[in-house]
Amino acid sequence: MDIPWIAAQFPQLSGLQPLATGGQKVVFAAQHSSDGDVVLKLLLKATGEERLEREVLAGQLIECERVPRVFETGELATPIGSCIWLREQRVQGTTLRTPLRMGAFDFAVVVRLGVQLLATLALAEAKRIVHRDIKPENMMFDGSGNFWLLDFGLARHLDLESLTATRFAFGVGTVGYSPPEQMRNRKREIDGRADLFAAGVLLYECATGINPFLVGARDQLEVLKRVEQQQLPRLQLAADCDGSFADLVAALTQKYPNQRPRSVADALKWMTEIASIHAIAPAGVRNV
Repeated sequence: MDIPWIAAQFPQLSGLQPLATGGQKVVFAAQHSSDGDVVLKLLLKATGEERLEREVLAGQLIECERVPRVFETGELATPIGSCIWLREQRVQGTTLRTPLRMGAFDFAVVVRLGVQLLATLALAEAKRIVHRDIKPENMMFDGSGNFWLLDFGLARHLDLESLTATRFAFGVGTVGYSPPEQMRNRKREIDGRADLFAAGVLLYECATGINPFLVGARDQLEVLKRVEQQQLPRLQLAADCDGSFADLVAALTQKYPNQRPRSVADALKWMTEIASIHAIAPAGVRNV
């Protein structure tokens, strides 16, 4: 898209800079005259209007200080077709993928991440929303002790009709993080426990620096096979002296939903108890 043209359509924005492009979606960073740093997302209407509407709805329903606020939405006629757009709060920080390239995080940081992520997912669960795309690229660390959950573009609203056709052999998500029931499009099995699986994989990766489902895999089919058939190796962390964190991660990443904690709320209680045992405050860390 022509950035000067887009800038002219949003005169209240300044400093428009491209952040990401993918498929029919374009994301910009900008400054808003009253809302400060924002993100502007544009999506060709014919390709995903309902998904963007549900992303907006998720942002509005989940009242959490670690989910970006949606300020405004609308529709725009462009030279390449009608687009829908949303303007949301921009989080200043880095995704977890960047520090993960340098290796594992300190144990205290991983525990804080676990508490904050599960607290956010518990609020989503209370609104019957499943994120379905938890991975390092969708977690942002803001340098002030907060881990933000981004991009509800694949969110499943359990009280609304599914947008993924039942006939499809594979569901939406990210191979290597999403659970078997989600990748195999077993819709009736998908609830907050799907996010628990992905959260467990994320915590494992942050604690060790690697995701065993991905390391050395030839292709996505091999990754999917590992997710379905192989358990993650049990965590062996010196700081986890009683093994309670390893127990939790093992429970979160079980292959079947009914083998995981019954709810995100239950997992959060477990994670909070681990933080208490190790005297780790749920916030306050300023670097990873």
